[in-house]
Amino acid sequence: MSIIPMLAVHDAAAAISFYRSVFSATEANRMVTEDGKTSHAEIRVGDARFMVADEFPEHNTAAETLGGTPVILYITVDDALETVNNAVAAGAAMLRKVAAQPHGDLVGKIKDPFGHVWMVAEPLKTVPQEK
Repeated sequence: MSIIPMLAVHDAAAAISFYRSVFSATEANRMVTEDGKTSHAEIRVGDARFMVADEFPEHNTAAETLGGTPVILYITVDDALETVNNAVAAGAAMLRKVAAQPHGDLVGKIKDPFGHVWMVAEPLKTVPQEK
């Protein structure tokens, strides 16, 4: 079994480009309507996958239309600081700077230009000790 999130956005082509540049995502497939909207795309980041589609009011609603999202996507990367900095340079909003967390990861929080929130984590080898 697996859970595959589907992200509805206002500009799927731009979102896919953002995920490619920031998360080194690859595109497994994309279906486009006659008017150029993406009805379905499968994106892979490492072993994980998620779907991206343009907003279709009869089928899905973009986070921007809702005024935000209650969902946070947690992604592990090799270098959290570099990834967060690249995301911000590509248009993401910084929600929390990268810092060591009690559970042992370096984590930063961003909102991508399409309204989705990401926790960007770099697993550390050891848990920081309290002083």
